[in-house]
This record gives sequence, C-alpha cells and structure tokens, in this order.
Amino acid sequence: MKQSTLIKKLCTYTSGNPTRKALFEYDKLIRSIQTLKYLRDPNIQKNTHHSQNRIESYHYERAAIAQIGGRKQLIGRTDIAVEISNQCGRLLANAINYYNSSILSKLLEKFEKTGNKKGIAMLKRMSPVAWGHIHFQGHFKFSDDMLIDLDAMIEKMNLD
Repeated sequence: MKQSTLIKKLCTYTSGNPTRKALFEYDKLIRSIQTLKYLRDPNIQKNTHHSQNRIESYHYERAAIAQIGGRKQLIGRTDIAVEISNQCGRLLANAINYYNSSILSKLLEKFEKTGNKKGIAMLKRMSPVAWGHIHFQGHFKFSDDMLIDLDAMIEKMNLD
C-alpha cells in the first residue's frame, strides 16, 4: 500500500475511529520525543536556530525582490498572473543563491589549496542567501559574450 493511499483512507475515518486515534497519539509521542531532544541538546537548538535564520534570510531576499520597482505586492490581476509573478521571484532568488553558492564553493577550493584556515572558518559563517552585492535597480543587457568568469574573479580576490 502506498503512503498516499493510507493517508486518504485514514482521512475518511471519523475522529472517533480507534485506528485514527492510535495513529494521532503515536504522532504526538514522536513529536514529544523530538521536543525533549531539542530541549536537552544545545547542538540541536543551535542547528535549528541556524536553519530558521537561513529561512528568514530567504524570506527577506524574496521581499527585496518583490519590492523591485517600488512594488510591495504581487503583480497580476488573475490567479495565474500572480502565480507566474511569484514563480519568477523564486527563480530570481534561486539564481542569486546559485551564483553565491558558486562563488563560495570556488573560494572554499582556493582556501583549501592554499591552506587558508582563517578563510575556511570565515566561509563557514557565510550563507549563499545574500543579495547586498546584487543591484536590483537599473537597466541590464545580457548577451552571450558577457559570460562571468568566476575563476578569474576568485583569483583576484584577496581575503587574507
């Protein structure tokens, strides 16, 4: 039986069904165990906090993208137009994150080759969800001969 089939069947049961009650109680038990682990282990708390910060950073990035051109709301009059606008914002955010991840990966390779432990430690505190160095306003022209050479850019960087 597939999980989706099982869930569909369980959702058709009344709230008083013993099987449904047992599964819901089991779910509460699992969540309670996870909550207790979280409360007892500072590393889990720290990792959860870092994860939440990254999610918040992504939301701030999406808000900055949504405000391009002075707008604070989604563009579109129909549900499809709003969805297209939202997906375009996600695509742009993911492109920025990919670009940043590529830079950070190449920097990591450079620091590992040169044995720069200070640089490696610095990279551990960085997130690819950053947009301060991206200029959202203005007119941009893109063409095939305007490729960005990340290797040359990283070679010129001196972060010692």
